[in-house]
Amino acid sequence: MRISSLTYFTSSLGAMQTNQANIARLSEQIASDTRILSPKDDPLATGKALDLSNRVALRDQHLANQQKAELDLNYESTVLNGMRGVLNNVNKQLTGMSPNQTQALRDQYAAIVNGAYIQLKELANTRNPEGNYIFGGYQSGVVPFTHSPAYGTATTVSPDTTYNGTAYGSATAPAGVRSIEVASGRDIQVNDNLDVMFQSGAAPGKDDILRTVDQLAVDLKAGTITQAQLDTTITKVNTALTALGRMESRVGAAQVELKEVGTATRSLRLAEQSALSGLLQLDKAAAIIEQQSRQTSLEAAQRAYAQTSKLSLFSYL
Repeated sequence: MRISSLTYFTSSLGAMQTNQANIARLSEQIASDTRILSPKDDPLATGKALDLSNRVALRDQHLANQQKAELDLNYESTVLNGMRGVLNNVNKQLTGMSPNQTQALRDQYAAIVNGAYIQLKELANTRNPEGNYIFGGYQSGVVPFTHSPAYGTATTVSPDTTYNGTAYGSATAPAGVRSIEVASGRDIQVNDNLDVMFQSGAAPGKDDILRTVDQLAVDLKAGTITQAQLDTTITKVNTALTALGRMESRVGAAQVELKEVGTATRSLRLAEQSALSGLLQLDKAAAIIEQQSRQTSLEAAQRAYAQTSKLSLFSYL
C-alpha cells in the first residue's frame, strides 16, 4: 500500500506536535516538582489527593483549635491557682483570729482580709489576653461579678454579689460553659462557670464568698466579730475551696486529654500529608530521562521530515 506525501506529512506533523506538547508538559512537571498539574493527568489520583487535602486542612484547623484550647485552659489554671492562694491565706489568717484580741490586732487582720477580698474579686473578673472575661460565660464582654464592699464605709452589712454572666443551668448542660472542637466529634470544655464556687445570689449571703470575706473585714474592723462568725466563715471558705478543687481537677483532666488528642492529630496529619505528597510528588529522575528521550525522538523526526520534504520528481529530471 502506497502512502501519499500529504498523508505522511500530516501524520508526521501531528506526531511532532504531540511530542512537543508532552515535552512542554514534562518541563512544567519538573519545574513544579508535581506529577499532577490538572485532574486529567490522573483523575483517580486527583480524587484521592483532594480528599487527603481536605483531611489535612481539617487537621490544621483542629491543631489551631487545640492551641487556643490550651491557652484558655492554662490561663484558667493560673487564675484558679491564684484564687486558691488567696483563700488559703484567708484560712490561715482565720486560724489566728479571736474575738478576745486587741482592736489594733483586729484592725491588722481586717486590712489583710480586705486585701484578700480585692484580690479575689480581681481574679474572678480576670480578662484573657484577648480582653474577654474568662468567667462570664457567653457574656465575655461584661464584668462577671459586681460587689460593693462594705469595708471602709459606714455600712455594717455587706451586700450580696451580683453575677452578670450567663446563668448556670443543669448539671448535664451548664450554661455559660464554652467548648472547642479539637477533633472530629470531640469537644473540650475550655472554661468554668465560677458562680458555682461563688454562689452569688443562690440565697441571700448563703455561700457568697465575696460577701463573706468582705463581711469578715467589716466585723473585724468594727470589733463585733464572734467565734460563731469565725467558725461560719471558715466553713464557707472551705466550701469555696472544695468547689475550686473540682474546677482545678476538671481543668487538669482537660489539659491531659488535650495533649493526647494533640499527639494523635499530629500523627494523623503527618501520615495524611505523607500520602498526599506520595500522590503528587514527581519522580524527577524518571521525568528528566523521559524528557530527554522525547527530545531526541523529536529531533530525529524533525530531521526526517526535513529530508523528506526536500524530495521532488524535479530532482531526478
